[in-house]
Amino acid sequence: MTHDRVPEDDELFARTQPHDLDAEQAYLGALCFARHDVRRVHQLLTSGDFYRPAHATIHATAGTLVDRGQPVDPITLTAALQASGALVKVGGASYLHELAQVVPTVANAEHYAERIRDLAQRRALIATGHRIMQSGFDPTAGDPADLAEEAVGLTRDVRDAGRAVEDSPVVDMHDFLTVQDTYDWVIPGLLEHGDRLVLTAGEGGGKSVLLRQIAVATAAGVNPFTIMPSEYGPKKVLVLDCENSEPQNRRHYRPLMNAAANARMPVKRGQIHIDCRPEGVDLTKAVGRSWLMRRVENVMPDLLVIGPIYQLHTGDPSSEDHARRVTTALNEARVTANCAMVMEAHAPHGNGFGPRALRPAGSSLWLRWPEFGFGLRPVEDEKSAEEDRARRLVPWRGLRDDRAFPPFLRGGQRGGWPWVPYTPIDTDIRGYSPTGATA
Repeated sequence: MTHDRVPEDDELFARTQPHDLDAEQAYLGALCFARHDVRRVHQLLTSGDFYRPAHATIHATAGTLVDRGQPVDPITLTAALQASGALVKVGGASYLHELAQVVPTVANAEHYAERIRDLAQRRALIATGHRIMQSGFDPTAGDPADLAEEAVGLTRDVRDAGRAVEDSPVVDMHDFLTVQDTYDWVIPGLLEHGDRLVLTAGEGGGKSVLLRQIAVATAAGVNPFTIMPSEYGPKKVLVLDCENSEPQNRRHYRPLMNAAANARMPVKRGQIHIDCRPEGVDLTKAVGRSWLMRRVENVMPDLLVIGPIYQLHTGDPSSEDHARRVTTALNEARVTANCAMVMEAHAPHGNGFGPRALRPAGSSLWLRWPEFGFGLRPVEDEKSAEEDRARRLVPWRGLRDDRAFPPFLRGGQRGGWPWVPYTPIDTDIRGYSPTGATA
């Protein structure tokens, strides 16, 4: 029996290995703009993930700068590479400056890193397959069962690709429960850093007004419903209004800023920032994600107010794929700033039978994505609804944690806050309960 040796230059292995130099360049360019987030962005990849050796060298040098607590940019990288004698090998200072100009934001760094990791894993899989095949053709390699077991181990290594060492250890439940958790509040009792809240209502239902009140009150350091001072003080707020113009927003926010001042809790300069983009922004596109991340990275807010949802992409509102890409961009912004996020969404049109649904219109993903989802529904007592603009704050999804959101709101006094909590005389109007109403 003869055993044919697989030639080293076999056509299969002479093919170009999977790679994406554009993605590698874009990632390294994003790394130059990561600033405060540079360590996290750098750790998205290892130097071995790069196809081009020069890129691996640049990444390793950036890691050295990170470990020293130094910034990572074309100037610092040039100096470090020159000191190590590798500057010419990577393309010189001009190439480093070119990388920084490829993608002048960190917004898509994770996307580029994922692409690079996937291709590196494919190359590793090809190399492992080659090694396994060579063993199969080698009559002196040993017992086939042992070779098969070794092949399983090799492919498992490719699957884990070094990630196993990063896995959190499995913890005994008793040890797990010894940790005493505390809330990282943005608004005590309502929202902590990382929370996502989506508010819905029909047209003219008051959701935009409530979002603005939450924004200004948080920046002033008061509870947006009780207007009591927060023990955590004022928080930094970023408003990205993708529906209303600058003049409209000035008319809306000026009375709220005055209300905070009248409550002797004026909003100080630097506590709340706003950018108006009435034409909307498409977060499924790189240019839209970059726009979002530049503003978030510039302000680093504790609370991000953005929306409405239907203005955050230009595709089919019911598309699960579009919604997923939008939430990916929003999550990147939320994680980057470690902020709470408040958004508004339109409720679907009524069908003429029963109360109007309060779930967000569009993809069902919006039902599952936030920690908290509330809708504003007029109180069934017509007199209260007309005279006081009374509303129920109805949860349209199960709350993931106990919070002190008021079940009822009504219009406030002229010159004061637009919405104030209240308790109706009959708290079970027409068979509805404040917390048990369905959306």
